[in-house]
Amino acid sequence: MGSLQNAVGAEPSTAASGRESPPTSFSQLGIPTGPDLRNTALFGPIKPLSAVSRLEWAFFTISSLSLIVSLGFTVERLISLKKDTDDYTFAIMLCFTSLFCFFYIVHGILKERYHEIAVFIFSSILLLVYLILNVVSPSQTAEASIQKKVRLGVAVFFLLGIIYLGGKVAHGYWSERRLLFRINAKEDLQGMLGWLFLCSSLIFFDVQLQGTMLIFVMNHGTHLSHIEIIVLAVGPVVTLLGAIAGECTIRKESKVWLSIFVVLWFPNVVYIGLKLYDLKPSESWTVLYKATVACAVVALLIRLALAFTMYKVVRNFGRGLREKLSAGESLESLRPSTYYRYSAPDVGVAHSPGSGSHWDQSGRVN
Repeated sequence: MGSLQNAVGAEPSTAASGRESPPTSFSQLGIPTGPDLRNTALFGPIKPLSAVSRLEWAFFTISSLSLIVSLGFTVERLISLKKDTDDYTFAIMLCFTSLFCFFYIVHGILKERYHEIAVFIFSSILLLVYLILNVVSPSQTAEASIQKKVRLGVAVFFLLGIIYLGGKVAHGYWSERRLLFRINAKEDLQGMLGWLFLCSSLIFFDVQLQGTMLIFVMNHGTHLSHIEIIVLAVGPVVTLLGAIAGECTIRKESKVWLSIFVVLWFPNVVYIGLKLYDLKPSESWTVLYKATVACAVVALLIRLALAFTMYKVVRNFGRGLREKLSAGESLESLRPSTYYRYSAPDVGVAHSPGSGSHWDQSGRVN
């Protein structure tokens, strides 16, 4: 919060009658205003493209270039590889991960979610680990080895820029929390919104990891057994339904959707356990074996973290979060003057720590 909270603590203006009056704009609070937020039906409050900073554009550019290059390498491999090899399965996974990473960039910037930028950086590092495992795999020709090393070198080059720029962007979002402040200035409500946004981000990350685990069921590329066909037919449906149930739970504050989410939380955990149990020690040297183990561990940890954050969000049901994020709500709630009605049960946010005075809804000083 930092500078924003200090700005909120600034002295209110003095009216002609000699009484102090609450500020009516961000500029009177000492907060840069910028373009108004846009309240969308699908994503809730987001900032317009005109509000994206140069640093954010630089991060978006290098990240997008990285993903485009990665997709280019991956598509080339998908065309040239035999479809019944584990390398083909690995290439499908890389393509799937790259598409999710692009979502993290766009969604994270427009909603200023530092944890989604962090998830993107972590996904990029995880992708680099996958590439390293792919390079050290002994089952490859000399030509394939050169291609994999080139792809790894390019990935390392872009990753350095992603970590530097992404780290600065994420730190800025975390320290300022400007978008959270513009949605509501009440500190405890911002804390609740933080948990809700983190839970939403983990839902998307969970879908990515569970989808990756489902791809890893293809032990021999497109040469599938009957069990693998069943897993690929049922798994994505269960995963998507679970994600939808999770999003509906936190957006609608619905106990019915929560029950569905809880029920659908377990099948993927069981699948991961069975997948690890089914791994053959004789294949431990393969890249698919190592990547499956690495992804399974991370997927289980993220699913546990998702359960914990969902618990934190459910505890805040009925405390005004749904109203603040509803696309049907007037954008008046995103303006400074509204904070004096909603930022506390009986007082506004204009508060001077030194004097102890504050404004109530009627404009009187207490």
